[in-house]
Amino acid sequence: MLFDFFTIKLKADSKNSDEYFLGYFFGKPRERLEYRFINFPRRYARLVSIDLHIPLPGYKEYMNSFFQEMMAKSAETSSMTGEFARYLDYQVKKQGGPDALSSRLAAIIEENSPDLVRAEIQSMFDNWTSGTEIDFLVETSTFEQVTSEFMSDKESSISSFPKISARDDLISIPEVYPIVDPIDGTSIDEFDIGDPLFCTLLGNLDDEQKQSLMGEMPDCFDAEGKNTVPIESTLVSKELLPSPSKNHVLIKVQIGESVTAKSIVLRTIRLMYDPSRMRKRLRNLQESAQKDSMNLADVMSKMTDQRSNRLSQTSRTEKKKHMDFALGMLLTLLLVGLILIISYYFFFS
Repeated sequence: MLFDFFTIKLKADSKNSDEYFLGYFFGKPRERLEYRFINFPRRYARLVSIDLHIPLPGYKEYMNSFFQEMMAKSAETSSMTGEFARYLDYQVKKQGGPDALSSRLAAIIEENSPDLVRAEIQSMFDNWTSGTEIDFLVETSTFEQVTSEFMSDKESSISSFPKISARDDLISIPEVYPIVDPIDGTSIDEFDIGDPLFCTLLGNLDDEQKQSLMGEMPDCFDAEGKNTVPIESTLVSKELLPSPSKNHVLIKVQIGESVTAKSIVLRTIRLMYDPSRMRKRLRNLQESAQKDSMNLADVMSKMTDQRSNRLSQTSRTEKKKHMDFALGMLLTLLLVGLILIISYYFFFS
């Protein structure tokens, strides 16, 4: 299983300590790990209305707003969340720190077993409480998939700025989008003219330009001529656009010897800043592709076409609860039947 990022979103319910948890782990295999949890009294669990399948940015926004809502309803929320955060920090430190835990979680996810993931999550709660019922969802993604999610945002499309896109210096050049790195990336504000910038071609590329690029960098295009491998470009200009939010930057990049491309980038988005990371990644993928007698572009195309891998599972405790309920109902019916039989013989015999 090849992936550059993993996310574990979860809900946890503990009757023993009368607590409810919302949280996530988001990291890169064998690199950095982000995590955050909200802890609040279990009596407010009915207010939780989030679907674990929503993208992580939306899940984070929900957690922020829900935390503010809970702060207004329960003064305990702040102290409970703070205490659990300190406990979790200590648990992560015991396992070697965030980087070490990221490596462990990534290795478990690569096994593609919900049971292993569930056991690992459960172990993080064991020293805090017991009898925890856990729902979780694991998602994996690549740089290209993460970037594609941002590209789907119309706010960052040049078509949202008709006056800009109609400029003489922009109308005939292709559009690109820089590779996004939500963990280690940085704002476009931090890039200087002349800096390398990995990007993906979006379109508006004429035949001459396509042939030129395919001749210079054949490994970046698949058999159908589609750009599937991130292209290393050079930043040649930056221009802050006159939008009300002042959050949009028009950039131009040089690709190869003769192609100039454009993009509108949100200043709040983290772009891949260290080109050596992508170069190393592409080298490793190239080696894997050669072992499978494939070229790099076809491997990347296959990865992009695949949907993000997802593992999910309701905790076994939750399943056991439903089984116990069914067993209880069955025993109750048997007991009622026995009473009716005894009553029949007692009154009518």
